[in-house]
Order: sequence, then structure tokens, then C-alpha cells
Amino acid sequence: MSRIPVLIVGAGPVGQLSALLLARQGIASRLIDRRPQPSEAPKAHAVNPRTLEICESVGVPAEGLRREGASANDAGWVRFICTLTGTEFGALPYERQDDKALAHTPYPLTNIPQPKFEAALAKAIDAEPLITFTRGVTCADLAEVPDGVTAQLEAADGTRDALTCDYLIAADGAGSRLRDTLGIAMEGPEALQHNLMIHFEADLRALTDARPGVLYFLFQPGTSGVFIAYDRGRTWVLMHPHDPAREPRESFDDARCRALIEAAIGTAAPALPALHVRHVSPWTMSAQVAERYRKGRVFLAGDAAHRFPPTGGLGLNTGAVDAQNLAWKLAAVLKGEAGEALLDTYETERRPVALTNCEQSLTNASKIFELFGALYGPDPAKRQAHYEAIAANPAASAELAATVEAQRPHFDSFNLQLGYRYASAATIGAPALQAAAGVDISDYRPSWEAGAHVPHRWVKTRGGARVSLLSLLAADRFAILAGPGGDGWREAAADAGLTALRGGRDFEDETEGWTELTGLPKDGALLVRPDGHIACRFEGGANDAAALLGQTLAEVLA
Repeated sequence: MSRIPVLIVGAGPVGQLSALLLARQGIASRLIDRRPQPSEAPKAHAVNPRTLEICESVGVPAEGLRREGASANDAGWVRFICTLTGTEFGALPYERQDDKALAHTPYPLTNIPQPKFEAALAKAIDAEPLITFTRGVTCADLAEVPDGVTAQLEAADGTRDALTCDYLIAADGAGSRLRDTLGIAMEGPEALQHNLMIHFEADLRALTDARPGVLYFLFQPGTSGVFIAYDRGRTWVLMHPHDPAREPRESFDDARCRALIEAAIGTAAPALPALHVRHVSPWTMSAQVAERYRKGRVFLAGDAAHRFPPTGGLGLNTGAVDAQNLAWKLAAVLKGEAGEALLDTYETERRPVALTNCEQSLTNASKIFELFGALYGPDPAKRQAHYEAIAANPAASAELAATVEAQRPHFDSFNLQLGYRYASAATIGAPALQAAAGVDISDYRPSWEAGAHVPHRWVKTRGGARVSLLSLLAADRFAILAGPGGDGWREAAADAGLTALRGGRDFEDETEGWTELTGLPKDGALLVRPDGHIACRFEGGANDAAALLGQTLAEVLA
């Protein structure tokens, strides 16, 4: 193909979701990735409720992903420990994975290794004729032309082809070559800490059955790091801090990695189950957000636009919503339904979310270091003695208990996951955004204001089925949610080709009335965008609902 509406560079979760979301809108794309094969390293693991909702909307069943992930019992705890088999200093629940979360989402967070997540997305892509997916291809260069972008695609054998697209999505990761080509700078600290990811396979269930968990923070002097249990019976990662200037990657051979793992487990080698080191790779913890998300017809998404400390599991999930936000806007412009200015709202809406999530991830990382202070004490000369005294009786240390409790928001970011809002030209009447410092990251309170995402509610349909209200909203079009007296809004929406839903007719909330929920009169309505965010609130009926709806859509769509 020499011309395609959208070229997507990078086939991680964000690139794949971008392709699927565009296809859902009827837009063809070309997806390329420089890797000839998918990565086998487990990488990210937390897939939060909003990302699962997005997957469900593009035909990747959320419940299937949850079945592929670790059970809430196995992955439901974070533990602060001496070594994997040593003294425990404290434990906290890991996010909201139980049935209590069902009041606010149909799909509680799951822990699934990134390769499994990508495989599920790739299966859906294989079945989608609007997506052309090619591996082993790099975008070597690009140039904007009057009606698009021309990209030089380079295959593994060095051959090149030119491809022109209307728009390009750079989802090529934290080290984005395209971001550098565009001259877009990153803002924030570039190198907070250097780590080595040691991915290994071992059955450590017998050693962890009494203390199951997904994250094990290690504090024994000389063995500090983090164990990530993607699957306690097989897939593990040891995150080991190291100095690349003194210890190059090549110095970590199989024997040295095994020794580090064994020391972190804390059990003598003869008693250990068989373990196999699979991958070893260095990485640098950063806390950065791109100064801008767009240059002409090229857009940054996912890690290319923001790279967070992994403390909080926000990177992949922030990128998934980037893809959702951008895809419907690109589709609207490509189909002639929206003006070019709509695309400017992508950065306006998503960059503040990234800044908040970046700041919180950095805060989480900083708070973890407070545990070292509680365990090691203020005097470096007495560090070992202080640590041994605490380890002998952790329950006796009020400082340790308070420092563990202070970590709780790190592992309960429900409001960050579901409560983010937008205020841009693609919303009407949205309240100003709250400063990040004033956001309680755990306390999610559903909002029906413009700019907020429509809250999940359990409703009954006309056929008597019990479903999430979110499942009634199509990802490829706007919707009108009207009150019981909003027949005029419903009819206008149906005539305009929107999803048209009226409370009391098409759905009935299980416990709350329309006005009680939304604050709108019975003849009021909500205009909902394809990404589920409320574009506008109509505070009552209108003599000419069709004309007002048309005017509002025109404003939202620039």
C-alpha cells in the first residue's frame, strides 16, 4: 500500500489498541513494529478497569483477559519483607480486585503479563480486515507533505518503501525515535534510578503459599529490590538496582543472576526449586511528560508521550486511554464529521492526566524510600544493628507501621483510574480541572458533570437483561442518555444516527432515579462522546431538540 489513513508505529498495547479503536470507527490503518517477534519479557502487569472497558468496546472480552490473569488471591497483596522467605514488615491490599469494585466498574483490575495481553489484542487484529499489521519494519524517517505524512519504512534486510498516510501515531515506546525526529522534548527527570530486570521461571508457590502477593519489596541490606510475581507457579521478575557505570549489562551472566535471585529468595540453593533465567535487560526509571503531544499530523501516544516510574502501574493504562481519546477524534476528522481543530483537544485533555499520573508515580517511588529510613535508621554506622533490631520484632516499631500505612495510596489509585476528567473545546460547560495536589487518588466519586466519564451503573434493559450502562454506549458514535421525560432528545438522537437511550424505556437503573443520579430534570439529557465522556448536559427539554443537538455537536466537533 502506498497510501493509508493512519500509520501506527509501535505494536505494544497502545499501538494495537489504537488500530482496533480506529477499525471500530471504520478507519483503516497500517500497524508496524520493529521487532520481528513479540517480546517474551513480562513487562507491565496491571490492567485497570478503564483499560478493560476499552478492550471490551473493541471486541477483546474483558472477562477473557481476567481469566488469563492471576487470581485476586495470588495477586491481591503487596508485601514488604526482608527476603522472599524472611521476616515480613507489613502488607497492603493491591488495588481493588474484589467484588466491592463492581459498584463502580464491571471489570475490576487484573494482573496479566504484557505478552499475554498483547497476544489477546493481536488475535483481534488478525481478524480485522481494516488493519494491516507487519512486524520487522521500522519507520526510518518521515516528512510532512501538504495532505499527509510520508514515512520511509525499512525492513530487516534494509530495503525501504515510502508510505503516505493522512495521520501518524507514534506509539514507539519510552525511547521513541520518532519523538526525537520531531524534536519534541521531554520534561522532568530523565534518570531517577537504574535497574536490571531479571526475568526467570520458577515454581515458588510452596515458598509463597502462606504469603501470596504480586509485589514483594525486599529490604535486607545487600539484597534490596522487588520481586514481581506474574504467576507464582512460573513467571517471576527480580528488579535489581544497579549502577551501569560500574556494572555493565555484560557482567550479569547466568551464574550472577542466579546468585542474586537466590539471595533475594533467602533460601539455601539446594532447597530451591529449579529456576531458569530467561531475560536480563537494563532500564532507567524516569518521570517525564512530552512538552507537546502533536506536531502537525503526527501524534505521540503511550510511553512515547510519557514515561513514569512503575510505582503505581499507571503507564500502560494511561497509554490505553490516550489511544481511546485520539482514535475517535482522528476518525471524526477523516470521515469529514469534525474540523481539524478537534485534534488539538487530544493534548489539551490527555497531557494533564499524564502530568497527574507522573507526579503520583514519582510520589509513590519516593515514599518507598521512607521504608529504608524506618528500617535502617538515621546513622549509617549503625544501619545493620538497627535493621536487625527491627527485624527481630517488627510489630514493636510504631514508625515502621506508620511508614507501611503511608504506602497505601500507592496501591489504591481507584480515582486516578476512573475519575479523571477533561475540560477542553470538545466539552461544553466542563468545570475547571482540579490541581493535581488536591486530588485524592483513592476516593473515586462518580460524576455526571460535563468532562467526566459516564459512571458505570447496573441497569436493566427492555429485555430484562442486567448489564452495565457502559455496555449500551457504542464506541463508534455519540450517544444521548435522556431522562424519562426526554422523548424529544431520544428522537433527535435517533434521527441523527446517534445511540439513543431513554431512562425508563431503554434502561432502568437498579437503585437510583434519573434525577437523583444525574442532577438533571426528567426531560434533561446527556450528550456522550464515543470515548464515554460527557460532552454536554442539557438541563431540560427543548422546543427543537434536533436543532440544539446539531448545534452542540457542531461545537464539540469544531
